[in-house]
Amino acid sequence: MEAIVDALLASLWDSALYLIEVPLLWGERFFLGYIATFLLLAFVSYRFVEGRRFAIREFFSFVFPKRIYANRSALIDYAIYLINFFTSPFIVLVTVGIQTAVSIAIAEWLVDLNDGPVVEGSWDATTYLVFILGFTLAADFSVYWVHRLHHAWSVLWPLHALHHSAEVMTPVTLFRKHPLWNLEADAATKTLTGIFQGVFVFVFYGAPSAEVLFGLNTIYVLFNLAGSNLRHSHIWLSWGKPLSYVFISPAMHQIHHDPKRMRKNYGEIFAIWDWAFGTLYVPNEREHFEIGLGEPNPHDSVLKAYLVPIRDSLRALLPGRGPGSGQRGASP
Repeated sequence: MEAIVDALLASLWDSALYLIEVPLLWGERFFLGYIATFLLLAFVSYRFVEGRRFAIREFFSFVFPKRIYANRSALIDYAIYLINFFTSPFIVLVTVGIQTAVSIAIAEWLVDLNDGPVVEGSWDATTYLVFILGFTLAADFSVYWVHRLHHAWSVLWPLHALHHSAEVMTPVTLFRKHPLWNLEADAATKTLTGIFQGVFVFVFYGAPSAEVLFGLNTIYVLFNLAGSNLRHSHIWLSWGKPLSYVFISPAMHQIHHDPKRMRKNYGEIFAIWDWAFGTLYVPNEREHFEIGLGEPNPHDSVLKAYLVPIRDSLRALLPGRGPGSGQRGASP
């Protein structure tokens, strides 16, 4: 027992140290570089969308208004972020393990079936770029369907409803997610990307170098630099047409948090899935709308944020109550 307690304390200490280092880590959403582009793009919105003249104090009041960042809903977001931060290593361990196991199993099966890779080749620049893009598309495709199914199925919706119950949005709202959502959603995404990786990497080209695997985050780094932190904020920034038919803009994701339009814009990076499956909504101009569930908030405390989703998911499993429609009026 003493060894278990010591290991737990050591893990918590390591997580605390990692939390301090977050602003210096480009793999984290609150990396200083991403915060810098967040402020730069916020200025673009402030100056050209809102039409305001620049004044430092007014600008920072626009970006970080007290009515939002000190709101009770935002305070709950901060607490969930910290609690989940210390539990996330377990989830990462499980889901990365799933991805690795699936990748190896698929690769071994196909290699045996074909008596070796279909194509033996080196990882040149073209192979590298195709793999990075393909992996990102596979992950984004999975995110789209995992997200959409959580809106559609009554058993899954309560786990995601916590995220939509935010009544104001800050970049921290991204992490307003139930641990069970983090576990099963990430496991689903890692399964699909594991299949892609097994097929592409091992069957067709052989094992990639460490540099190639390191480069898997290339597109996500660009995504974060392109204002990903604006997605969960009050700051409007649209890519306009036709770019919004390819990429999800911050404004398009904010619209997804409108209780009347939660069945629109499920995508994370690419808008092509929403476009292909009939869930895309591209705004023509600056819009104003409420966010939240459109009903009394069932997650108005940190304790409720963790317990209510489990209760409601279990209730949906009762005979005659599931699996049915999740979000009110939703369809897959």
